[in-house]
Amino acid sequence: MRITTLGPLAVDGRPVRGDRLAAVIRELVDARGRTLSTWALVDAVWRGAPPDDAPGAVQALVSRVRRLGVPVLAAPGGYRIPVDGVEIDAVTARGLVERGQAALRAGDAGRARGSGDAARALFPEVPELGDTGRARLFSDIVALRAEAALAGGGPHDEADLRRLATRVPPDEPAAALLVRVLAAQGRDAEALDLVERVRAELADRYGADPAPVLAAAHVALLRGQLAVVRPPRAEGLPAGWRRPATPLVGREPDLAAVHRALGDAPVVTVVATGGAGKTRLAAEVARAVDGARPVRVVELAGLRAPAEVRPAVLAALPGLEPGGLLAFDGLLVLDNCEHVLDAAAAVVTELLTLAPPGFGALATSRAPLGLAGEVVHRLPALPDADAVALLEARARAGGAVAAGPPERTLELCHRLDNLPLALELAAARLRHMPIDDVLAGLADRFALLDDALRGLPDRHASLWAMVDWSRELLDPAERQVLERLAVIPAPFTAELAVATAGPAVANAAVARRALAVLVEQSLLRLEAGADAPRYRMLETVREYGEARLAAAGDRAAAMTGLVGWARERAVALAADFVGPNQIPALEACAADQDNLAAAQHWAQEHADEPAVVDVALALFQLWTVRGQHLEANAAARTLLHADEPAARRRSSILHGAAAGRPLPHADRLARLCILISVNGGNGGSMRLTALARRALRTVLRERPAEVSPRNTALAAVLPGLEQADPDRSRADAATLIAHPDPYVQGMGHFIRAVLADDPQTQPVDAELAYRRFETAGDHWAMGMAAHAAGHTTSTGEWLRRSERHLDLVGAARDARSTQVLLDTHLALTGDPDAERRLRETTTTDDANVAAQAHLGLAELAWQRHDPTETSSHADAILRTTALAGTATTPQSRAELRIAAAVIHLWTATTDPPAAAKATNALRDARDDVLTAHDRPLLGTWALGGAELAAFRGDTATARELWSLGTRVGANTSRFAPAGRGEPLTAALTDHQTRTRLLTQAAATPGTAAYTRIATLMTTLLG
Repeated sequence: MRITTLGPLAVDGRPVRGDRLAAVIRELVDARGRTLSTWALVDAVWRGAPPDDAPGAVQALVSRVRRLGVPVLAAPGGYRIPVDGVEIDAVTARGLVERGQAALRAGDAGRARGSGDAARALFPEVPELGDTGRARLFSDIVALRAEAALAGGGPHDEADLRRLATRVPPDEPAAALLVRVLAAQGRDAEALDLVERVRAELADRYGADPAPVLAAAHVALLRGQLAVVRPPRAEGLPAGWRRPATPLVGREPDLAAVHRALGDAPVVTVVATGGAGKTRLAAEVARAVDGARPVRVVELAGLRAPAEVRPAVLAALPGLEPGGLLAFDGLLVLDNCEHVLDAAAAVVTELLTLAPPGFGALATSRAPLGLAGEVVHRLPALPDADAVALLEARARAGGAVAAGPPERTLELCHRLDNLPLALELAAARLRHMPIDDVLAGLADRFALLDDALRGLPDRHASLWAMVDWSRELLDPAERQVLERLAVIPAPFTAELAVATAGPAVANAAVARRALAVLVEQSLLRLEAGADAPRYRMLETVREYGEARLAAAGDRAAAMTGLVGWARERAVALAADFVGPNQIPALEACAADQDNLAAAQHWAQEHADEPAVVDVALALFQLWTVRGQHLEANAAARTLLHADEPAARRRSSILHGAAAGRPLPHADRLARLCILISVNGGNGGSMRLTALARRALRTVLRERPAEVSPRNTALAAVLPGLEQADPDRSRADAATLIAHPDPYVQGMGHFIRAVLADDPQTQPVDAELAYRRFETAGDHWAMGMAAHAAGHTTSTGEWLRRSERHLDLVGAARDARSTQVLLDTHLALTGDPDAERRLRETTTTDDANVAAQAHLGLAELAWQRHDPTETSSHADAILRTTALAGTATTPQSRAELRIAAAVIHLWTATTDPPAAAKATNALRDARDDVLTAHDRPLLGTWALGGAELAAFRGDTATARELWSLGTRVGANTSRFAPAGRGEPLTAALTDHQTRTRLLTQAAATPGTAAYTRIATLMTTLLG
């Protein structure tokens, strides 16, 4: 992990937002592994004005720091960041200064200057020196570089010395060094003027004389004791390398790494795709080294034949004869080796055998030289913060007022792969175009960005030329593989590459060799994956490949390969989604999700419904398990042609054999329809559910023998569930429980647990469901069953099991929700750590989880007889839910509003305005409840209405709503607050009355119960 503190605070390149969060990180970093007490952090963050719960506030900030990935450890009385495994730029810089000072004492001015330059690269171009420690470090770096230059270790650099000498108050040691530097260049008049200005500043502002160090430099200047030192001429640098056209942004760690590598190895190669900034980085290194040792630069981009390389290199090294080599202990820079790679490697090998030990070579290339002892520095994409800074700096330099809103600027950087050349070209367009137009134009980035800047090398004059340069280095088969791989939108395995490449390769071995070449040429990146290493193509390269593929008329063949792979992959994964291989199957499906979706989309566009069903089944199972209901419902609208009547009439999914088209696999289609129905109840529309039911009826009618007994049994219970008919669903549940398949039995017990109105029998059915699912091998279903058991009984062990299973299958939101429910249960029993976790969770970005944490704290405040805090948390639930927008499902939004309404009604006896808030919350939930056809949600809404009716004194309505809500299954709602308010408790009187009410409600048919609840709530809410 890398923490940047010398510039804008960042963790692994990601900027840290928020002054308080930044203050905590800086204090812990500055402690260098020591434990800082909680109160020391309080003082650092709040500067003498701490909040009421200062330790809790610090804990919340520390939790946010940990979410950034910083390994903050709790220690007795405080916190610390371990030294191991954390790279802090200030510590790195201090180490470089110490090594440089040691080199200077040993008489090695060149190495001292190199250390100083590497340390300076860790600071921004214009450093912020308000912090004393940072200012001291910067002063030491500037002094080291100046002393090294005075000793002949490189060119003089006055900018930083002037920055320090003109500070308020002036840095007098820096001013003294600047006097010496100016005198060393024969600029005595400027040095005298500097002394007089510093003397006047000290006298006028502080009434003080110059310090001895500055006075001594002044006397030496007057006596002519500061000799003129002429640094060596930079003969080895081409004109374009002698001064940068623009400031270098975001490459400070790479610059330091290359400097270190040159000190350790004879050959260093900077490798990256075109436009990543290899040449610019090499130029920065060369400028820093030049003066301390000879530097010669050979630009190879203009060479066209390998035979031209050796003469060009030998000509750049003075005094060199073809048969031998005179002493040259400097740095040879070979720029752009990729098109003459073998010849460049051969000449470097030859030079290493003939040159003295001080000789070194720095190469830039899109592929390594492949030499023994070579250190390859792969130049990564710019971190987000640096990419944004580069884009904004170049746009402002071109006259643009601003690049655009931060989120749009970051989106533009991501669309351009954070690639420096692409960002430079985009910044040029931002001078004349708003950022939204630039983003829209990226649909054809080559037309938009090509020729945006003048004065670039031909190979970089456009993005097209940049990629075309690399393509020309490939053989014909490798070019075809590159182009075909462009249809794959996300990181991919070698198996997918082979399938997509098709006839371009003879066998898998040839395909893997082509992949290795593409990686070597920086046209692909090899990245770690969850299951196996994966290849990734930059978006710019991918679009280039797509354009080439379209021009060759080869896109359909490539997509046929992708779809074929996707069908085979999806069918194999779906077969393992219940059973011992469920976890790896879900992880593999998640890793291939975008590639499977691309294949499904192509098959959908080309009316290949058998392929659509095969691929979609795996995706829908993943989305269902992980709570991605919005994605599932959006895909279902397309798959079922919800908005295309003509396509529906031709669909074999909906009309079976009557459509006259190839039929999808019957059992996979049935399972897919069941999943669409399940997801349709979570933010979808009844239209999707109706279409899925139509397709399901068709396949069961036409091909019943081809549908598995499991899916046949599950399909039979859907009508009762969709119609919110508890009587029919109870009968269906009994049928499922009698089925021989343990998975089907588990579903029966789970449905019965959801419908149970008896708190004694519900946990029994939930536990039986858990055991059956355990036998079948479905961790997701086990997690849901354990959640039902734990929610009803408030048993911590069941909730822990639920969280564990949900976490295993990647259902992150459901797992976090279960953890919050568990923490609520523990906090209500007096666990202070659980309460602390709840308070921390209220700051999370997940609106659902944050609101649920507020719900737990509201229940805790109510238990403590604190109506003010109770009401405050209820307000927070409504506020958080309102801000969530589409980030939450309609069901969750409605459940949380109902929960907040109930809590407000609990406090309304002492705070009457809370009743109006409750009424509004229940009214706001109405549309979500009535369109969801979700029994527990309907029942929860009814119970909320019962609380309101009881508060108003309408006992009859309160009793009826309570009994109907309980009948349709409200007791399983994960957000339902525990207990009842005093008015409702009084309205229900005793156990005998509640039993009688439930008996009466049981006589009401399910559909009638639904209608009656809607009618009563409409009357109650107006």
